[in-house]
Amino acid sequence: MDDDGDRIIMGDMVSVSRRTPPVSEMLSVRTSARDESREFREIFQATYPRLVRMLWFVVHDHELAQEIAQEAFIDLHRQWRTVGSYDRPDLWVRRVALRKAQREAARSVRRVHAERQAAVPETAGAADTGLPDPALRAALATLPTMQRAVVALFYLEDRPMEEVADLLGCSTSTGFVHLHRARHRLAALLSEPVSEEVDGHVD
Repeated sequence: MDDDGDRIIMGDMVSVSRRTPPVSEMLSVRTSARDESREFREIFQATYPRLVRMLWFVVHDHELAQEIAQEAFIDLHRQWRTVGSYDRPDLWVRRVALRKAQREAARSVRRVHAERQAAVPETAGAADTGLPDPALRAALATLPTMQRAVVALFYLEDRPMEEVADLLGCSTSTGFVHLHRARHRLAALLSEPVSEEVDGHVD
């Protein structure tokens, strides 16, 4: 082959090598993608069921709670390259889901629908959701959105008030105020006594 032909072939090889990353680099990218997918899947499986149950306390509609949780995880997946490096990606998705739930619950149509749903008798499938009994469900439906969220996070998920306040974007003292009002409202509706102290905080 003449010199011109050699130069053409070598030029093509150099061009291809510049366009194609090394095999080791491609394998590293694929491994990283698999690891990210596995980590996301683990967080979803560990967080989604409890997140749906907690969101129910805010929107009082199981299907809507599922929809909001799914949207929050879609947001998490889209921003996984950033959020996946956080210490607690599960808290990020909870915060996003709670904000979505609060916006939904603020709409009057959703509130009316939620109150009607609370009056529907338990079905065979509803017993498997881990939701409270009908009397408590009806009482919870009367609470303002923020109070329902505080009750769900503090009691259902057993979170300290500092974390509850952080998730809801309020101060710890404000969180306790919402909890205090919710507890007294529920006690009055359910004819039950209220203890004087909650987690070291005098009610």
